[in-house]
Amino acid sequence: MELNHTNGTEVSSCTSKMGAVSQVVFTVMYVTGALGNLAALTILYRNEKKTRNKKIVLMLRCLASNDLVALLGMLILMNLQVYLPIERVCSLEFCVARVIWRQFGLSSGCVAVVMAVERWLALTHPFFYQKVSCVQTQKPLL
Repeated sequence: MELNHTNGTEVSSCTSKMGAVSQVVFTVMYVTGALGNLAALTILYRNEKKTRNKKIVLMLRCLASNDLVALLGMLILMNLQVYLPIERVCSLEFCVARVIWRQFGLSSGCVAVVMAVERWLALTHPFFYQKVSCVQTQKPLL
């Protein structure tokens, strides 16, 4: 926290300018992740007719879509933070945008948990899994 000398109030410092090398490394990582998610979605949609397990395909699509939106959003926000004036970066709107994009990242984690529970049920309780598992029961969970 910094102290504003004009009126004695505390002001948070929201500047975290990164160096050029760090920005290039993060940008390459974000773009690589986005391309990987696009490739996964393309493969999933191309082979949609041939797949036997529609539940897994549904969950993989949700996971790849959430990851793609989160990566692109964070890439955009990272570059905006570097190039926008400090007044815009420290604004409420920019903070709200960060929270919204982070939610997509958290949603990807939730999809991964649903996938893990689904696979655990399939392996440990196969008869119960066959009775209760279908695409209609998994859509609300995702």
